[in-house]
Amino acid sequence: MEKNVKTIKAGLPVQAGDILPAREAMEMFQFVEFKSPIPIPELPKKGLHADILDNERTFLHGEIKRLAKRDNVLILAHNYEDQDVQDAAHYVGDSLHLAKIGRESKADFIVEASVLFMLHVLAVMKQPHQVILAPDLGALCSLAAHADAGKIRAWKSEHHGGIVVSYINTYLDVKAESDYCCTSANTAQVIQYAIKKNPGASILFLPDVHLGIWAANMLEEMGEPLDRLYLMMGACHVHDGIRPSDIAEKLEQHPDADLVVHPECGCTSACMTQLREGKIKERMLQFRSTQGMFQYIKDSSNKKFIMATEVGNEYAIRKAVGPGKEIIPASDNAICAFMKQNTLRKLYGSIRDKKHVITVDSELARRARLPIERMLAIV
Repeated sequence: MEKNVKTIKAGLPVQAGDILPAREAMEMFQFVEFKSPIPIPELPKKGLHADILDNERTFLHGEIKRLAKRDNVLILAHNYEDQDVQDAAHYVGDSLHLAKIGRESKADFIVEASVLFMLHVLAVMKQPHQVILAPDLGALCSLAAHADAGKIRAWKSEHHGGIVVSYINTYLDVKAESDYCCTSANTAQVIQYAIKKNPGASILFLPDVHLGIWAANMLEEMGEPLDRLYLMMGACHVHDGIRPSDIAEKLEQHPDADLVVHPECGCTSACMTQLREGKIKERMLQFRSTQGMFQYIKDSSNKKFIMATEVGNEYAIRKAVGPGKEIIPASDNAICAFMKQNTLRKLYGSIRDKKHVITVDSELARRARLPIERMLAIV
């Protein structure tokens, strides 16, 4: 009965993709089922690290390196990719880091192992001579799929002069409706900037409600009222699956570990509450972007860390920080099957055949460019 009472809004249950005032969203999110709105692919049966024999791995890495040098190809890979793909890349990082590198590159071809919205950003920012390639066109994003451009336009028609801040995990039709983009590294700063730059205007942040709630708490700590802030009820099915019970179990097993949480996680609100109630010591809890986790773990004097994000980031962190630090995934089930569609074999095929060229509608690209440029400027 309690769930039915809590999820009633205007006579209808609150659903993923709905837009609510921030305080209402902070009360309601726990009663919303954040299933992926698009089919989740199976993990590739062939092509991930455990499937590739050493002689094939050596051949693929050698050919990728040779072709990249011959054809002036820049290879980028997200932290969540399979370790063989990360090892083949010139640069590994989160969406903001890779967007900056791609924008500054003079390469003739840029191939990025990531999800498609990241490749769209590169296609918007690329130079005229450059070609953007994807290892696999099935690398979609459940979080981006929650953001409906039609709902955003409806919200804007009800809130004249309203400002839209979209997370980078959105497609170009959503970015084209936005005033600002942001990443997990600068969400609170961008929303605060939008609030101060647009006095009196309503602000919509989308699509990740967990990240929005985290930012709302940060804004309150900065003395900003939340009465103008609206949140979309979206979530990444992988990060949403990291629950407070996962954190409690890992903290019980490793009481001496620091806890490093990506604010997209389903445990974010509970961790903030435990912090306020003194159940978690402030020095032991850090909310960090994917890339920000690297620096914190590298600089910390502690040797043990519980990492709440996609498990592929563990390999990226180990390579970045070196030996001597123990990384414990908060959930071994936090695996993004969309990211893992990009295998080493597919990366090689894309570079060899120059296939899966990413092109974007010129009008969408024009409209999306401004909020993307603002994101890159406000860091």
